[in-house]
Amino acid sequence: MLKKHANLFVTFLIIFEICVYLADDMIMPAMINVVKDFSVSESFVPSGLSAFILGGALLPLILGPLSDRHGRRNYILSGVILFVTSCILNGFTNSIGQFLFTRFFQGMGAGFIGVIGYAIVQEKFDEKKAVKITSFMTTISCLVPVIGPFIGSIYISYFHWRTININIGIIALISLIGLYIYFPKDSKNVSRNYNSKNFFKEMKDNYIKLFKNKHFMAGTFAYGFIELPFYAWVSIAPIILFEKSKVTNIEYGIYQIPIFGSYVIGLILLQKYVESVSLKKIILFGSFFSILGLILSFILPFIYGENFFYLILSYSIYTFGAAIISAPLYRIVLFSSSVGLGTVAAIKSSILMIVTAIGTQSMSFVYQNRNNISFGLFGVLMSLLYIIFLSYFFKKRISLNRK
Repeated sequence: MLKKHANLFVTFLIIFEICVYLADDMIMPAMINVVKDFSVSESFVPSGLSAFILGGALLPLILGPLSDRHGRRNYILSGVILFVTSCILNGFTNSIGQFLFTRFFQGMGAGFIGVIGYAIVQEKFDEKKAVKITSFMTTISCLVPVIGPFIGSIYISYFHWRTININIGIIALISLIGLYIYFPKDSKNVSRNYNSKNFFKEMKDNYIKLFKNKHFMAGTFAYGFIELPFYAWVSIAPIILFEKSKVTNIEYGIYQIPIFGSYVIGLILLQKYVESVSLKKIILFGSFFSILGLILSFILPFIYGENFFYLILSYSIYTFGAAIISAPLYRIVLFSSSVGLGTVAAIKSSILMIVTAIGTQSMSFVYQNRNNISFGLFGVLMSLLYIIFLSYFFKKRISLNRK
């Protein structure tokens, strides 16, 4: 690709990615308004996030192998069209069922980015350029969900929640036009992993190979468990801050600043040391802070009471570490198998989405008593699972390297 053409392609791909993750989280501060408008229980507040995540979990399983075999251009363009349509329809829903239905299809947009977006970058750019772009995209996928609730809380202070996704859909339409013009043509031989006529057998065999790859599975689950507390915070924060603590929309946004500010600091630190420090050391360094923050989210409310300040303090420490962990661990896990990149990204994305959906939905039950100690205990459990799977992942990685 010509340099200018390639840069424009990446620009419009990133615009689409930003839209997807804004659609994921901007609506969350407004979920209290949504359930009130539809006259349903507060238990539906986390469902707005769960429906989105489930939509992103199911599609990649077939999308990854199909794009490995037939190319990626037409699939991602179809995905942007689906995303734009569901965003606009979301603003005109008349029931919580319709709302969650459109959220499900919005979530599918995340599948197109996670599977096709990352794969095409690896295929069309040289290694150094691909690493830089992938790192930037990974940063967006982690940072925008942190900023999204803050932007959403400010937005609903002045506008109705129904216009959030309508406006996001309009911006995504711009990315659709740009991707149609600048998305690179698929090569004739897209992948060597799906060459025979029996596509579904090959797909099944590759998925079985991945599921049997204990190294890959351990890393995938470790990544999911350390990311899950963040999504749990996003889904429950409206109840903790709006309903329990009676803060205003502006205050909600202000109280989120330490959490996403710590994330930004972690990302800056990562960019500074990623070329001079091994990825394993970076991951272990970030793990210390993430685990410390999650443990404190249980201990501080247990000792000092229900004031939400202690959760914000704890989760600011946690997000600092999570920012350092995310991109290095993602890359190591993504390249821990010889199966086609689209297929690997697909199964990894689906597992992560399912883990996150189950985890965030479970918070509606864990936090029914509105007890911050219960919320902190959930974080401690996730940190314990993370330690177990990460330890196995690195142990298995060392044994594979020796072979």
